[in-house]
Amino acid sequence: MERRVFTRVPLSEWATVSYENQVFGGLVENISLRGLFVQTNQELPLNIPVEVLVHHSIDNSTNLNATAVRYDKTGLGMRINRMDIHSLIHLRGLVEEQCKDPALVMQETKKMVGYMLA
Repeated sequence: MERRVFTRVPLSEWATVSYENQVFGGLVENISLRGLFVQTNQELPLNIPVEVLVHHSIDNSTNLNATAVRYDKTGLGMRINRMDIHSLIHLRGLVEEQCKDPALVMQETKKMVGYMLA
């Protein structure tokens, strides 16, 4: 049963995940305004806060505060909890570009802002 409320789009960009005193990398497989999946063989305890930096280019990245919610043999599923406004704008544009439904992405943006302000 599909539980996702936010539109996921494919993405193939490198990300670094930081928690406690550890940092590791992986390839982002897909992303939404509320979550992402990072391909990695690094195990991570679930339900702990992590910082994720998605590297779009050498001088452009998206900084996300997330929680690891799922681990399987191919990687980590993470729920996005917070992000700065620049990261939200960039991520929203990325999703909208691939989704091709601006009204849906606007609804999802309002939901995400609601989560961030709660």
